[in-house]
Amino acid sequence: MKKLLLSLSIFFFTTISFSQNALSLDGTNDYVNCGTGTSLNITGTAITMEAWIYPTSWRTNIWQGNVISKEGTGTGYMLRVGAGGKLNMNVGNGPGAGTWNELSSSTTVLTLNTWQHIAGTYDGSYLRLYVNGIVTDSLAKTVTMTGSNTINLLLGTSPYDLTRTFPGKIDEVRIWNVARTKAHINADMNNELCSVPSSVKAYYNLNQGVAGGVNTTVTTATDYSGNSNTGTLVNFSLSGTSSNWVTGQTLVPGVVVNTINVSACGSYTMPNGSIITIAGTYYDTLPSSTPCDSLIGYNISFPAAIISNTINDVGCVNYTTSLGNIITTSGTYYDTISTGSGCDTTVEYIITISGPVDDSVFRVGGRMDSYDTWAAHQWVRCDSNFKPIIGATNRFYIATQPGDYAVIVTRGSCLDTSDCINIALSNIEEIDLNNFFSVYPNPSNQWITIDSEIPLLKKNIKIYTTTGILVNDLTSVGKNINVESLTSGIYVIQINFDEKIYFSKFVKK
Repeated sequence: MKKLLLSLSIFFFTTISFSQNALSLDGTNDYVNCGTGTSLNITGTAITMEAWIYPTSWRTNIWQGNVISKEGTGTGYMLRVGAGGKLNMNVGNGPGAGTWNELSSSTTVLTLNTWQHIAGTYDGSYLRLYVNGIVTDSLAKTVTMTGSNTINLLLGTSPYDLTRTFPGKIDEVRIWNVARTKAHINADMNNELCSVPSSVKAYYNLNQGVAGGVNTTVTTATDYSGNSNTGTLVNFSLSGTSSNWVTGQTLVPGVVVNTINVSACGSYTMPNGSIITIAGTYYDTLPSSTPCDSLIGYNISFPAAIISNTINDVGCVNYTTSLGNIITTSGTYYDTISTGSGCDTTVEYIITISGPVDDSVFRVGGRMDSYDTWAAHQWVRCDSNFKPIIGATNRFYIATQPGDYAVIVTRGSCLDTSDCINIALSNIEEIDLNNFFSVYPNPSNQWITIDSEIPLLKKNIKIYTTTGILVNDLTSVGKNINVESLTSGIYVIQINFDEKIYFSKFVKK
C-alpha cells in the first residue's frame, strides 16, 4: 500500500477533516493501563494534559470521572470531569496528604454526547483549564511537582480508586512535560501529531481496531511518543458500539494525500468497503507506522448514460434482439452487452408486436373479400407472377376477367398471402345471366336502366370500380341511374336483395 502511495502524484491537502478511531468506555470498569514508564514520571514546574472526550453521563463528583490519572499519595497528575459538566486538573508536590494543587472550572463548561477538547496546563506560575482551545479558568500557584515510578498511568479511571471511572469516549490523549500555550493548543488540537516532539512523553491516538467491529485481539493502545508506554485494555468487551474501538473525533490529518481517478459503472467499492454511487472525491485511510494515517483520494466518476442506443421496431408474432432474445409481447426491453472494460453497454428496444394476420378469403361470384377487417391489402394476379393489381388495395376485389387471384394481407411487420382463387368466365358472366336483373344501355354515356321483375324500391345498389373503390351508394333509386359524373371505364353494379348479392358490369363511355 505504501509503495502505491509513493508512486502516485503527491500534493498537500490541508482542508480535509477525517474521522479516526477512539475508545468507548462503559463507565463501570473499563480502563487502559499505560504502565509506570520513566517518561510518565513528570516532575518540576511544567506539564500539559489534553484529550478529546465524548461524555455520555456525568459522575456525581468532579474527581470521580478520570480521563487521565497517575494519582499517588500526594504525587502525580490528573485530568477529570464530572459534577454536571465541570473540568478539573490536579498536580501533586508530595508525597503526603495535603500536597495536592487542584483547579476546577467555576461553571459548567462541558456538554454530554458531543466531542470536545479538554486540556490542563501548569507553567510554574498558573494552573489553567482549556475547553476547545479557550481558557475557562486559571489559578496562580507556585509548586514543584513530584512523581512516583511505582504508580501506573491509567486512562478512564484512577489508580488510587478504580471506581472513579469515566463514561464515554476518549481520543487523542497527549501528555507533555512542557506547558503548552493557548496558541499551541489551538494550533494542534484538531490535528494528528505526525512528527512527535520530544516534549511529548505519551501520545495515544487510539486509532487501533475496527470501529464497532469485533476487536477481541486488539487489546493494546500504541504510545506514539517513542517512549514505549504501551497501554493495555482492561475489561473491554471489544465488540459492538460500546466498550470497544469506535469512530473517533474528526481531525485534520495534515499529511500528504494522494489522489487517483476512477471511472466506474453504477457503483464503486472503496478498499475500506464503502460503496459509492454518487460521483465525487472520497478518501480512504492507509495504515501507517507513524501517528498519522496516510490518506488516498479517489476521484470517482460514473458514465452519464448506460443506454447506448434505442431501437423502435415491430414484430409479427415475435421479435429477436441482437443477442438472440425473443420478444413476444409489446413493451420496452433491454440487452446488456459486456464490453470487457468494466462498463456494460445497454441497448433499449421499444417493440410493438402486431400479431398474426388472417389471410382467409371468401368469394361470391367475381367478388373476393378478405376476412381481416383492418389490415392493409394488396390484390395480386397469381398467374402473372403475383403482380400487384394497380389500385386494388381495398378489403375486397371484383374480378372483371378470368384468372387466378390472391390478396397480400399486411399488419405491422406481419405479412401473409392468401391461397390463389380461380375466377372462371362463368363466375363473372353469371352475374349478368341472372333472370332477375338486366342493365342497359351498355355502354352508356349518361343514364343506365336496371330492369327487374321485382320492384327496385328499398333495394341497396352500389357502384364500384373494378379495383373495389366505391363511387356511388344508392338506396331506392328506381330503375334509372345517372352515371354522367363517372369517368370513362368499366364499373360493377352491386345489388343487395333478399340476403343475396348480385353483380353486373357496365361500361361508361
